[in-house]
Amino acid sequence: MIREPASGRPPRPGPPAFLGLALLLASAAGAVEPRAAPQGLPQRLPAAVAEAQRLVEKVRGVPFRGPVASAVLPEKELPRILEKKLAEDLPVSFERYAASLVALGLVAPEAGLKSRMLKLYARQVAGFYDPEEKKFFVVPERSDEAARSAAGFGALAEGLLEEALLTHELTHALQDRRLDLVPRMKALRENSDAALALQAFLEGEATVVMMDALLARLPRQAQAVTSTEQLLASMTQLAAGGLAGAEGVPEYFVQELLFPYTAGTAWVASRRAEGGWAAVDAGYERPPETTAEILDLARFRAPRALLPFGALPSSEDLPPRARFLYVDRLGAFTVKFLLETAGATEAATLAGTWQDDRILFFEIPGRVRAPVGFVWSLRFSSGDAARKVAVLLASFYGAVAPGETEAKADGDVVRVARRPASAARHAPGARAAPLTVPAGASGPRAGR
Repeated sequence: MIREPASGRPPRPGPPAFLGLALLLASAAGAVEPRAAPQGLPQRLPAAVAEAQRLVEKVRGVPFRGPVASAVLPEKELPRILEKKLAEDLPVSFERYAASLVALGLVAPEAGLKSRMLKLYARQVAGFYDPEEKKFFVVPERSDEAARSAAGFGALAEGLLEEALLTHELTHALQDRRLDLVPRMKALRENSDAALALQAFLEGEATVVMMDALLARLPRQAQAVTSTEQLLASMTQLAAGGLAGAEGVPEYFVQELLFPYTAGTAWVASRRAEGGWAAVDAGYERPPETTAEILDLARFRAPRALLPFGALPSSEDLPPRARFLYVDRLGAFTVKFLLETAGATEAATLAGTWQDDRILFFEIPGRVRAPVGFVWSLRFSSGDAARKVAVLLASFYGAVAPGETEAKADGDVVRVARRPASAARHAPGARAAPLTVPAGASGPRAGR
């Protein structure tokens, strides 16, 4: 949900992830050490970007049809840019957005959360491709720091680290030319599930291209004992160790940030193993729309049962004086995390039966830190799964907010409503028209 600068995507891990892979490959390469570059990346940026473009074209088999612009971005500019983009990309202010996640039970209420998150994101960025400006930016202080960290492992590690950054980000530039990412991501502003699924596809492909490019740089003897699958397993282990600088940042945000690299890379690697890059190209014809498709490869493009029209949250569900905040679809990834937080022993199995959901957030104005509530409808593949989820959520919310939340199952649909204690229920009456649902989200159709 938290978006990357200018792209509508969570900020990607920069130096820590790339450094770990580079050092792993340098170790596999043994003592072979190519000559170190005479200058840092910022000093030879256009030439380095052009070389990376050629490498990405060779690995991916898709031409760029033109150069990618590049520029240097001083580290001191990062906080301002990150904060500006965060404000632009969220459906409400960060404070209201965080309060909605607190109401859901995904994060705990904490002071200073925004500053800690911005600090974490800034720490991860050595360089990034900006689809709004159609330009690759390198942050010299961060890239130089990463190079110094790798220097102790030899010139090969330093060179691989730089190549990892460039090939990964230039793959995003190629994706942008194929998908036109800015309008596509803006269309998903109220569909976090689809946005995260698309990001997983994009980051997964960029990481696999990066791995292939790095493997091609190794001596033959090292290539013989190293594979993309081994690198994927090693990257998953690195991610399991968390992110440097994530202290004080809620686990939900950390896991959401890592999901596209771990699950997304596994998804792309599996697609390619089954049918080569042509199988991955099917994602360009219709990218994954749900994190359920990323978590379970068999669900890619599979029909799913959408919420019935009458089950969608509507204005009738709001308490008196309530003010609408935003609507969203949370998806299987968030449902799984929430069920794990609730203590479910079969969270992954239950989340695997997710079919659709739609949530409406509201606030009660006129009070300091106006309390946030929500009405959430979820559909599962069976009534049994829906009943189990309803029982779990009723117990979970009953423990953290007694009397404020109810969770009930009606067939395969679960209805969860959390109304702050100060908000009485809306008086009965005729059902109001459901809120407008963005294209690609839940609607009156029976399936897809």
